[in-house]
Amino acid sequence: MADGSMATKMTVQFNLFGGTLLKLGTERHHALLPSIDRFADVGCFCLTELGYGNNAVEMETTAVLEPDNEHWVIHTPSTLAQKYWITNSAVHAQHAVVFAQLVIGGERYGVHAFLVRIRDEGMRAMPGVTIEDMGHKIGCNGVDNGKLSFNRVRVSRTALLNRYSDVDERGRFSSSIDGKRARFLVVADQLLSGRICIAAMCLGSTKVCLTIALRYAASRLTVGPSGRSDTPILAYQLQQRALMPLLAYTYACNTGLNWVKDRYAEADPAQHHWLVIFCCAIKPLVTWHANDTANTCRERCGGQGYLSCNRFGLAIGGAHAGETAEGDNAVLMQKVAKELLTLVRKGKHPLELEVAAGDADAVRAGDLRALLHLLRVREGRSLMLLGTGMQAGMSEGSSLFDVWMKQQSDSIQHASRSFGERLMTEQFIGAIDRLPTASPTRRVLSDLCHLHVLTCIERDIAWFVGQGLLEPSFCNTVPEESRKLCDKVSPHSLALVQSFGIPDHLVMAPIAFDWEKFNVGDNFGEVNGASRFV
Repeated sequence: MADGSMATKMTVQFNLFGGTLLKLGTERHHALLPSIDRFADVGCFCLTELGYGNNAVEMETTAVLEPDNEHWVIHTPSTLAQKYWITNSAVHAQHAVVFAQLVIGGERYGVHAFLVRIRDEGMRAMPGVTIEDMGHKIGCNGVDNGKLSFNRVRVSRTALLNRYSDVDERGRFSSSIDGKRARFLVVADQLLSGRICIAAMCLGSTKVCLTIALRYAASRLTVGPSGRSDTPILAYQLQQRALMPLLAYTYACNTGLNWVKDRYAEADPAQHHWLVIFCCAIKPLVTWHANDTANTCRERCGGQGYLSCNRFGLAIGGAHAGETAEGDNAVLMQKVAKELLTLVRKGKHPLELEVAAGDADAVRAGDLRALLHLLRVREGRSLMLLGTGMQAGMSEGSSLFDVWMKQQSDSIQHASRSFGERLMTEQFIGAIDRLPTASPTRRVLSDLCHLHVLTCIERDIAWFVGQGLLEPSFCNTVPEESRKLCDKVSPHSLALVQSFGIPDHLVMAPIAFDWEKFNVGDNFGEVNGASRFV
């Protein structure tokens, strides 16, 4: 919320670097953990290569065991093998978890992780290690992203993080995991918690954006019925239709992400396949929403939104980073669809394909369970259509690769989004159900959830009508009901963002406070202490 760059550096230090050392290392590596916690030893996570992002399993960097069986030689064989976008590396890191193809006697055993010292005590690059700054970015410039290459860097045999695979004194490889790809999925498993971290950071930024935009909308007066500037812009339908659906979707994202965090904390091995799906779905939905929110809030705050001190620019840059980091969003959605189709085929994910009597009436009435059923049917139909589309393409002679990558991309994205939005909505409704029946909070959140579902349906109204799930007249009904709900929710919007619990010193945008006071005298567009406007 305060500084996305700092948050990014912390997640790499404690999650990707420290967490990988904890989970993949053993006692011989864990001695470093206390100094990692104290930030006395800073590390980075070297997975992505210039030529190998989403296909990192095919990376070129090698770790070759020397004939003495006591040292690995870490080597970057080409420009495309440079470790790329490595957070903390350009300035602060002394250590790196380096992913490389493990090679013994000319035989490759797949990607493994190695603890490699990249700077000495004087913060000079170690012999054979080249570290270069990535340069200026469109956002998150407090992050020292770097690119690294290794010229035959020798490290001890014990540098291998050996919880699951090891090499003994005689150079014999052993592993508790069969298959190179399976080993890669295990060594890269920390990316799951990384996706949760990114979603949490972007959701925090989203909440700040909405807090700033709604406070400004409630205080910015402009032309009213009398022709005088006496009406807050929040009273206008234009502002409500832009911001209220974003607020509703944020609550859905929040409950959905909290639920995924709980599943991660449970660490149930029997449910790990589902955890992978949940993490791969929630990160794209939250970060796409963060980008939509930051851009819309910037626009709805007019010229004030364009000032850097009002923070929307930082949020936009951070959202774009979130959309790409720890896996490109659209590619992660391919993973979601692939895993779901596998579960459907095995009978482990039953599909709901038909609407029930009264589902359509819920658009007006706000029956949350009936609305949820509409989203479940959308998910079921989308997965069914994807599956039948795959079969049809292959029956016509196309390869599995061609059908998946060149013919069914739209269906893949639609099915995965449908799954994720159904999951978030379920958790939102579950949170509402835990409130007392007569609670005023329950009534407001029920309206907010109703608006959220209608927003999902409105974005996809052509699909619902095309599938015969809603009558064509609902093309008018859904936006009409959404407008009513925006007007109904709007008076509660300041309380709803207040409930995020963000302290004023973390909001720290002039237009969220006394923006007239901020503009008394020359401020250079800078925030130099809260006394100027709080």
